[in-house]
Amino acid sequence: MSSKDARQDPGCAPADVCYRAVTTAYRRLRECGATEEVSFKSAVSVFRHHHPEVPASRACYLVADWLD
Repeated sequence: MSSKDARQDPGCAPADVCYRAVTTAYRRLRECGATEEVSFKSAVSVFRHHHPEVPASRACYLVADWLD
């Protein structure tokens, strides 16, 4: 995988720490009554912590796919 490809999609699987951290953050915030918007933005922040190489504009789409 080229570095350009890694910036577009880090290739994380459901068993990876970053994937679990993102989905858990979203799910737990929703369970606590946070709005969908706040939960989503927090999940994107967690993703960006794990994958700073992915542009923020692309991170939103990747997280949305993971939460779908």
